[in-house]
Amino acid sequence: MTAGRRSATTADVGSAYGRRHLLVGIVLGVPFMGVLLATRGAQDPYVLYGYPPVMAGLLVFAWVLARRPHLTAAATRVAVLLLDVVWLVGIATRLATADDAAAAWAALFPLSFMGIVVFLVMGFLDRSSRAAVMHGAVLIGATVVVTGAGLTQVPGGTAYLVDLVRYASYLVVVLVLLHLYSRWKDRLVEVQAQAQRAQATAVHLRDLAYLDELTGLANRRRVLEELTFQAGRVDAAHPVSVVYFDLDRFKAVNDALGHAVGDEVLRAVAAAAADVVRGSDVLGRLGGEEFVVVAPGTDRDQAVALAERLRESVPAAVRRAVGLRVTASFGVSVLHRHESPEAVLGRVDELMYRAKGDGRDRVTSTH
Repeated sequence: MTAGRRSATTADVGSAYGRRHLLVGIVLGVPFMGVLLATRGAQDPYVLYGYPPVMAGLLVFAWVLARRPHLTAAATRVAVLLLDVVWLVGIATRLATADDAAAAWAALFPLSFMGIVVFLVMGFLDRSSRAAVMHGAVLIGATVVVTGAGLTQVPGGTAYLVDLVRYASYLVVVLVLLHLYSRWKDRLVEVQAQAQRAQATAVHLRDLAYLDELTGLANRRRVLEELTFQAGRVDAAHPVSVVYFDLDRFKAVNDALGHAVGDEVLRAVAAAAADVVRGSDVLGRLGGEEFVVVAPGTDRDQAVALAERLRESVPAAVRRAVGLRVTASFGVSVLHRHESPEAVLGRVDELMYRAKGDGRDRVTSTH
């Protein structure tokens, strides 16, 4: 896997985390703002006139996150920038309309100053840690400048500049902690992306080891392992049957129409058989035009019925897919306890050839 694909995977995982966090925040924040609007709007013009457009904007932002995820990064930057501006304007407005310094300072708690903290957090959700730190530093600086300028215009407001510095120090601490968390989050996302890649690689290697490349069915190795496993479990209460089938006159198809058509036939047979067998059965291709079904919990009579269903479905599926009539001959037998895979496969192979000798397109079975 290339470095570019690794970066894309990590970014996808991180973006998904960011979207979820933002959506949760909006789902919790908009109703809270609605409560504040209903309870404080009459006393606070900033809440009365400022919150409705902010709430509408947040709902639009949530729609973008949910329905247009490819726009998440751009929408997040725009939303955070607009909220920064709105909140800073709100701070300036509160200070400009306050009657005295104490009222001016009190007007900033908790909504105005807590909003700045929230926007610091939002800056980290869909940005690199470096960009988020730069945003946070600019926001803290702008908050100090706007608040300090407003306080100096209020009689006695300069007495609160020390408290402003303390608040700015608090914001710096929050920014540092967010930066550390972001670095940890990025590392966690990368670890998860690596785990996903490792899992995909393991699945691919398993498929190479146990799946037939042409049909996607179990290959010979997988069938032999299943037969060995089931031979250790088989008893009167848990019969295991083996259905073996080989396509009739398949060599003539390859010789007359080419191997590409022959491959289409094999894939059509595999798909038809997969629709008939149970999920607990192991359907495999041993090679060429030879297929086998290992059917746990199935006695001989049930296996013969399964083989008859396969015998009827295979020609119809091939005709639909390729336009040819291709039949198959079947051998059916039960697996004996501790029997080797080679022994039972040899037995069903012999039964299959007996079916071919009796006229093909039929099922021959034994215990």
